[in-house]
Amino acid sequence: MSTGVGTGSAGTKSLVGGGTYLAVAMIVANVGNYALNLFLGRVLTPAEFSDANLMVTLMLTLTSIALGLQLVAARFVGTYDEAGRPEKSERLARTLRVYALGAGLVTGLALAGGSGFWSELFQTASFWPFVILGAGMPFYLVQSVGRGVMQGRLRFRELAASFVVEMIVRLGAGVVLVALGLGVNGATVALTASFVATWLTVKLLARVGPALAGSAPAPEVRAYAALVAVLLIGQIIANNSDVLVAKAFFTPDAAGIYAAIALVGRAVFFLAWSVATVVFPVVARRHASGGDTVSILTGGIAAVAAIGAACTLGALWLGGPILGVILGPDYGDLSAPLAAYAGMTTLFAVANLIASHELSQGRNTQSWLLLGASALQLGLLLIWHESTAQLILVQFVAMAALLLVMAARRVMRISSSPILPAEGPSR
Repeated sequence: MSTGVGTGSAGTKSLVGGGTYLAVAMIVANVGNYALNLFLGRVLTPAEFSDANLMVTLMLTLTSIALGLQLVAARFVGTYDEAGRPEKSERLARTLRVYALGAGLVTGLALAGGSGFWSELFQTASFWPFVILGAGMPFYLVQSVGRGVMQGRLRFRELAASFVVEMIVRLGAGVVLVALGLGVNGATVALTASFVATWLTVKLLARVGPALAGSAPAPEVRAYAALVAVLLIGQIIANNSDVLVAKAFFTPDAAGIYAAIALVGRAVFFLAWSVATVVFPVVARRHASGGDTVSILTGGIAAVAAIGAACTLGALWLGGPILGVILGPDYGDLSAPLAAYAGMTTLFAVANLIASHELSQGRNTQSWLLLGASALQLGLLLIWHESTAQLILVQFVAMAALLLVMAARRVMRISSSPILPAEGPSR
């Protein structure tokens, strides 16, 4: 008996309703996270804000491992359940949790054990934030498997709740601890506390059966994990390399101002990621049943483009004045770079959706293209990093080139496909 969502009108309404609920919840979560960053930018000096933003950047870099575990769990839990094999998906989830715990311990030890080196490399005022962030990594990686189970089973309401809880704990703890004078350490404690809260929430909501023994992942799962790794490495480089380059080469104050600009780009990407989160399991299920997925991709691209356009125009019209009021006069003249960054990130978000759509069907050519563009971006950043304008421009060039290559590949694929004669009315 399949546990998949029905294909009738009731199933479609349930899917649309759950997807909408998830999208709204992710928007709320991102608004809360954005509010915390604005609060930190207001109460911390630019140099301190740069340190705090570095912790967020490292979190996003390292928890891309979590996203990999989530995508693997989502695809195979969905397809196993669709095939009437829920016990197989339960066993896979248990195995992935063991892998997640091991990866979390390794990354946590790397952060904490190398805290002195990281502090010197990134010019931070203290090594303690690296230790605090490392302590939370095992919790965050383990919870990603539960999120993948919920995503694969299209249980978007429970998945949405986990994002909201994460945001509430992070925002509440961050504001309180920083207001008490704990500064960057307090902000990092809030990050780690949100990891623990998310782990507890997912543990309660995912309802992964603990009784079944785990086993080594099937060859198809291991092969797919390698495909996912290509996309995630590309995401890590594209999303975070500019902030790390700015932190390494800019003065602390200039790096803090650039970090404020990068917040807009991250808001665009993570709002767009809510679309990809819904599209991914739906495409995987439809592909597994032999259905066409082009219409889903087209709708997803339209939604991502609309989100990006709204953010870009909002940044151009109101971004600088709003940041000037919230963060102070040092941030008041940033409308143009904010809009440029949002536009560049929109290009990346569209490309990421296209790669994710293909990956959900077990192919990763587009992921390799994204990885190649990310490597090009990193190379350009390491050569040209004299100013904020240079950093944004080279990223724009890399992402525009990526979309052009993806579009050209799509045209070539269509032109090389055999053209079947149209079926006209019988005479």
